[in-house]
Amino acid sequence: MINLVEFNLFLDLLGSALLLSLPWLLLGIIISSTFLIWTDEQKWVANFPRNRLLSSLVGSALGFLLPLGAFGSVPLVRRLLLQGAPIPLAVSFLVAAPTLNIFAIVRVLSSRQSQYGLIFLCISCSWLMAIVMGLVFSTYRLARQQAEDEGETALLNIPLLRSGALIILQSSMEASPRQGGLVFASGVNPVADFSWRQKLHLFGRNIIEEFQEFGGVLVIGTAIACGIVFFLPQAWLLQWAGLGPVRQTVLMMGWSFILPLGNFSNPDLLAPLGEQLWRGSMVAFLLWGSLFNLQTIGLWLVTLRLRPLSYLVVLVGLSVFLFAMVTNYYLS
Repeated sequence: MINLVEFNLFLDLLGSALLLSLPWLLLGIIISSTFLIWTDEQKWVANFPRNRLLSSLVGSALGFLLPLGAFGSVPLVRRLLLQGAPIPLAVSFLVAAPTLNIFAIVRVLSSRQSQYGLIFLCISCSWLMAIVMGLVFSTYRLARQQAEDEGETALLNIPLLRSGALIILQSSMEASPRQGGLVFASGVNPVADFSWRQKLHLFGRNIIEEFQEFGGVLVIGTAIACGIVFFLPQAWLLQWAGLGPVRQTVLMMGWSFILPLGNFSNPDLLAPLGEQLWRGSMVAFLLWGSLFNLQTIGLWLVTLRLRPLSYLVVLVGLSVFLFAMVTNYYLS
């Protein structure tokens, strides 16, 4: 028999997690749709730097200009990639957005029990990691350029997005292609000649379709995360205090993957065990939980292809673990 009290507590937890995540996702979709309908996005995408390092630096800094967090950055990154933005810029923005977010930084700094040294360390590691990931994935850009040089003039797959995401390389009179809830074309603005009413209609339709696509995945991931957190015994967490730095870091990364945290986590969560945890394990918890958890991984799965996503997860995981070990042995 279901305990109604526990079920109500689970619904409260689920509702709170969705209230902290769905508005950010909706904000990212609105900004993405605004760029699509109300601006000539080909022009401002063309102004992005094409140099690998500069693209990575600009992408890592976009979190301050567009503070969308872990959820809102996903639809915007897909829009950038569909319009031919540099891959290093998109990847570095995707990695940096949850931590290099002005709203998240202000929130954690305003906390009563904030550890400013720990927060600064997390922000620095996230910024460096975003730049490195952008440089690593810049090789996908070279593979696409080779395909263009070989004479691909009709349709071309975008290396990072899921199969079926295509760009028109030449002007066409056909209807604009779609990928998920998106309408896109490259080289021409597909809605430039639309009337104000047509643009408004397409703007609203795109928001609804994208929100259905991403929102459903986010709700499912949040429900699974909340169910695990609610029904999993919490007392065993106290046993981690006596573990060594390696095992404790791995366990904290696994725990942060389950928690429905989304953006840069509040260090107050670690305050009760702060004196018993290794400093590096706290860094790993905050960084890994802000990037990869049961909420965000579903959004990434419907956006990126499985192979580059696997590479990204492994490389980011190894980077976070390396930062944690350096912190444990040299910065504690």
